[in-house]
Amino acid sequence: MAANTPIDKVANIYQKLFNPLRFLTKPQIERMTTDWQHGSDVQMQLVFTQVEQMSPIYQVCIQKRCAGVLNREWDVLPVDDSQAAKDQAEQVKKLFEKANMRNEDGLTEALRHLVMSSFRGRAALKPFFSDSGDLLLKRLDNWNVLYWNGRLYWNPSSEPAPWFTDEESVPFAEIPKSEVCFVRDDMPIDVPGVMIYLRQLVGEEQWARFIEKQGIPQIVIKAPDGTPAQNLEQWNFRAQQLFEGGSGVLPSGAEVTSLDSARGQDPFTNYLQHQMEMISILATGGTLMTIGGPTGLGSDLARVQQESFNSLVNQDCRKISNAVTDCVVRKCVRRLFGDGAKALCRFTFVEDDEYGPRDYFEFAEKAQALGFKIDAKEFKRLSKVNFIQEDETWRPQ
Repeated sequence: MAANTPIDKVANIYQKLFNPLRFLTKPQIERMTTDWQHGSDVQMQLVFTQVEQMSPIYQVCIQKRCAGVLNREWDVLPVDDSQAAKDQAEQVKKLFEKANMRNEDGLTEALRHLVMSSFRGRAALKPFFSDSGDLLLKRLDNWNVLYWNGRLYWNPSSEPAPWFTDEESVPFAEIPKSEVCFVRDDMPIDVPGVMIYLRQLVGEEQWARFIEKQGIPQIVIKAPDGTPAQNLEQWNFRAQQLFEGGSGVLPSGAEVTSLDSARGQDPFTNYLQHQMEMISILATGGTLMTIGGPTGLGSDLARVQQESFNSLVNQDCRKISNAVTDCVVRKCVRRLFGDGAKALCRFTFVEDDEYGPRDYFEFAEKAQALGFKIDAKEFKRLSKVNFIQEDETWRPQ
């Protein structure tokens, strides 16, 4: 075997440094988890990003979780009924609407970034204003932001940090929390997800070996009666040629048989499916739309699983709503009304309970059958159906 050239050695060093999944092992993940618990998580955040980009089931779960948040109805609403609060909410809402039209540093990408805190443990935005007064939301990469003892620190070089034992040991500049929109999750999905991903890679490797050796049908050649034993080796060579997709000439009377089934039982497919289901359960509550499953389960079970996913999305939305209100809305208010202005509005969302008008009519019918009376105003609010008298003319609201 030829010795590695200096270029090869440099390339190997580069891959080890900049591809965190190269040679990743269980002890390395455990070490990074320990570092993460002590405030040094640069390598862990790099691994998180790589795993999310390389795992198909991760991408499905992330897209589903992000879509759940982005598809909610977001708005800027006053905190009370005063005219001052309504005027302030209207002005701040215009800034958010304009930011939502931007691609880079816009509201949509900012919300997607904040959703990733559920996977990576945290996410931060830096809100600022352009020369023309437009709201810009700059996403901060997690390997540039460290979190320790309730404080944020800026790590511009993305260097792995030493363990933080006290505030004096932190070698980085502290970021004022009032300057960034910060969302944190104490139970990030990616921490157990990395271990699941590693086990999945091992399973895929064993699965590929099994398919290579056991999953391809065999070719069996039956020699004509009376073939000398010393010629069997030649027959075996011809069988290998046919097995590998080649061609050959067989004497008269030879028979070729192909075994249609594999030569063994595949124990790895179910294992890989199990690993994907574990990630799906963590990220989406195990909904049928993600991990599949038997059909014909009925609407009740599907609704229960959809409600489980909706509860996760609503949880994400509440955290994002509070973070954006505390930082971005306050900055917008100070920008519009002066440094001493108090925020009288908040960035919020409308919860989606996945019930439509038909569902509420069915509920009302069942309630009436049990002898209950229906509050017309409450029914109209929940079902979002406008009712008119027979002699009235409908007008768009």
